[in-house]
Amino acid sequence: MDTGINLSAIVNNLSSGSYPLLGSGSGRRVYDLHNGTVLKAAKNVKGYAQNQIEAIISEMDDSDLFAKVLFISSDNRYLIMEKADPVTDFSEILNYFHVKTIRELFQLNNFNYIPRKYNLLISDLRRPVNWGMLQGRPVIIDYGFTGRIRRKYYSIF
Repeated sequence: MDTGINLSAIVNNLSSGSYPLLGSGSGRRVYDLHNGTVLKAAKNVKGYAQNQIEAIISEMDDSDLFAKVLFISSDNRYLIMEKADPVTDFSEILNYFHVKTIRELFQLNNFNYIPRKYNLLISDLRRPVNWGMLQGRPVIIDYGFTGRIRRKYYSIF
């Protein structure tokens, strides 16, 4: 991952409101860094864990199905990832891969390993907000919510 990132400058710009907020979840806020990348800033322990998982998956996976993590801070608070255009309708994903259903999508050879290998939840990956378009192809942009993360931080029991 790129170590030429000036994190202190990014954090200063973030504090001054220079980066627009693109979205916010239970554990992280996502900002547009205006250079083809986004910053995922952890809000709490859930966000730190999700950043760490995304960095690990990005490092391990050699497919083009995931937006790549370019940098993660040593404390996992800040993660910089490729910026993808938003997907508003899941049919965009299905049409791109020439399938009619999510079940068919995850039966394709280049998808069927994802839930098992990375413990990702298909129920989470079926949400358009977790996908983006990067150079005309769909990529998963939010992949830090694994079964382990759900059990550890989100389960009631």
